[in-house]
Amino acid sequence: MEIRGVTLDEVPWALQHGEILAFVRKYGSGHVSSAVLRGLLRLTPSDLNRPGCSLLVARIRAEDGERLAGVACAMDYGRTLCVVVVHPLYRGRGIGARLLQAQLTRLGQLSCRVALSQVPGLHMCFRAGLYASGLTRDPHGKALLLLESQPVLPNIEEPSAHNSKEGDMVVTPRPGHPDLVPQ
Repeated sequence: MEIRGVTLDEVPWALQHGEILAFVRKYGSGHVSSAVLRGLLRLTPSDLNRPGCSLLVARIRAEDGERLAGVACAMDYGRTLCVVVVHPLYRGRGIGARLLQAQLTRLGQLSCRVALSQVPGLHMCFRAGLYASGLTRDPHGKALLLLESQPVLPNIEEPSAHNSKEGDMVVTPRPGHPDLVPQ
């Protein structure tokens, strides 16, 4: 299997773009939204030259020539569009995770939103090294997990030392409470 970026060197854009759109429509298993399809449809060669935009394909050599096994597209580092589609015959072999890893290597950062009900998609993102950083909702109210390339750690401030003075109010836990430390 070979993963490579879509270029205009060998094959005209219209042919490559048409093949990719047909692949996503056919093998997206109904999980690719119409908004994502519209984003892919509007994709132009000049978009591919913008920072944060990448279109990758995974091809497998077969007896009758090369076959498209998977597609991954990210726009605006995945914040505007992040989609991965793998042919059903090749699912479960790590192709989707490798496509995401290739996107991450190429772009340096990546962000994806995956429906909580899409367990294989979530598994693929975690396998590619993405971290869960929050929950969000799509326009229809469906819960989505936000996955990003860098772990987002909460900003936890170190407790500052505080010495009580006469007149300060001191709160102590009630007896038997787990916070009560015998002295």
